Amino acid sequence: MKNQQIDPEKMTRQQYREWQKQQQRIQENPEPPLDDVSEPTPLQPRQTVKKAQAQLLAEEKTARLKRRLNWAILGLSLAIVVVYLILFFVG
Repeated sequence: MKNQQIDPEKMTRQQYREWQKQQQRIQENPEPPLDDVSEPTPLQPRQTVKKAQAQLLAEEKTARLKRRLNWAILGLSLAIVVVYLILFFVG
């Protein structure tokens, strides 16, 4: 009877209390996931290398984007200065 699913509305008080205790024990001591492996597997070094390569690629892309952004800011600043000079001398 313990393995069967019982409708909470049709439980006796004693069954409900036992069910609550069981749920509380499950929440306090959850079982560890099956994916956690304490022993190193052959794939872990490859995964580590792959993560390192991905991080380097992200850093390179960030550096390239920073450079392009700096040039864009410089270009816009020069354009603003040129527009003010034109307005000052023409107007």
